[in-house]
Amino acid sequence: MSSVKAVIPNKKYVYLDYAASTPIDPHVLKSMFLVFKQFYGNTMSLHRKGMEAKELLENIRESFAKIMKVASCELIFTASATESNNFALKGIVMANQKFGKHVITSTQEHSSIKSTAL
Repeated sequence: MSSVKAVIPNKKYVYLDYAASTPIDPHVLKSMFLVFKQFYGNTMSLHRKGMEAKELLENIRESFAKIMKVASCELIFTASATESNNFALKGIVMANQKFGKHVITSTQEHSSIKSTAL
């Protein structure tokens, strides 16, 4: 089995593609690993691991709501940028139906925005 070779030699470089992904801070990664190791149940499941994961998720929601100074029910976690974009755009459109049925976007929008706006 061959080892994976680095594409970039061990030189300093600047990573600029934060739109695609963001490097994870080592402290955050360590915390995530501990959580993933202990809380791996589906938060919608009724078994013990699912209920433990649901409790953790709700505790995180409460903590983050306090930081953001909002009600915890105002925080909605999504699984991806596409889901977030769809949710936000559809919410704005539905809340503003009385003003018309037009959405203006640009050709530079993420494909999830363009396909939702069609």
